[in-house]
Amino acid sequence: MAQIPAQSFAPVSRSAQRIALLGMIAGYGNALGFVELGGVFVGAMTGNTTDMGAALASGDWGHGLKVAAIVAVFFSSAVLAGLVRRLGVPARGFLIMAGLLVLTQAVQGHPAQRVCELLFLPAFMAVQGETISRFSGTAIQTIVVTSNLLKCASAVAGWLASLWPGSTAQRPARGAILLPGMAWVAFFIGAMAATCALRLHAPLPFVWPLPLLAVLYADLGHAERQHEPE
Repeated sequence: MAQIPAQSFAPVSRSAQRIALLGMIAGYGNALGFVELGGVFVGAMTGNTTDMGAALASGDWGHGLKVAAIVAVFFSSAVLAGLVRRLGVPARGFLIMAGLLVLTQAVQGHPAQRVCELLFLPAFMAVQGETISRFSGTAIQTIVVTSNLLKCASAVAGWLASLWPGSTAQRPARGAILLPGMAWVAFFIGAMAATCALRLHAPLPFVWPLPLLAVLYADLGHAERQHEPE
């Protein structure tokens, strides 16, 4: 029988803290990739698949194949990250993410910079998506926000329905609204932070998320060792 990750049963307050950090990291990474790779996403494969199809159908093979490479790197990295999560300690995913950011920063200014970014940044996002995606018993993917907006909207609708006179609708748990909403807000803040870092020509922009990854690694590693209860 498969073991359920300890982070799946964290209290809502702890899950909200983790989602805030993960959302900011994801928004930051996506914005960096969007700028560095010329308007393609490193974590949103729905948009990339649409972009790839449109580019190839219109004969823009260079752009279409670049996006196809991002999708392929993302998928392959997710497979490898899934193996790490299942065969080892899930918190190690954060160490892998940190390593990918350090490598990306190290190749800045090198002739192979764009090729390395094409490999490292989608891998970075895929590892995050596979490292932790359940919070307090709820599936929430922090590297994309469309599903989170829909989950938050559905929970808000359920809450409003429960207030309707004569309604028998069950009121959603507070985490059903808070957690996906928090994921969207944090993602937005992270994207703004990355844009500001690039516009201001801040030094070493790719390693800014490292302190957040260190906090997450320590937190999740402790939770796994203590078998954090629901």
